[in-house]
Amino acid sequence: MNRITRKLYPTAAFLVTATLATYVNAKPVDCARPAVGTGEVQACRAAAQGVSELRQFIQRTQGIYILYMQDFADAVRPS
Repeated sequence: MNRITRKLYPTAAFLVTATLATYVNAKPVDCARPAVGTGEVQACRAAAQGVSELRQFIQRTQGIYILYMQDFADAVRPS
């Protein structure tokens, strides 16, 4: 096996694992039991106030928590 092949296999394995882990962890948030330390607690509070507050929170903290509006669809208070 040459050097390029030896480097290619671990890189491909890492990419496949990272992709699968992303899809496995993508799920709606349960605001009855939000994960502490991930920003979900604050996002659930914002979702209880309404869609615009949730959107503002997610936009303001997108570089920190990486949250998505769709994950909080069940927690948003109807207007």
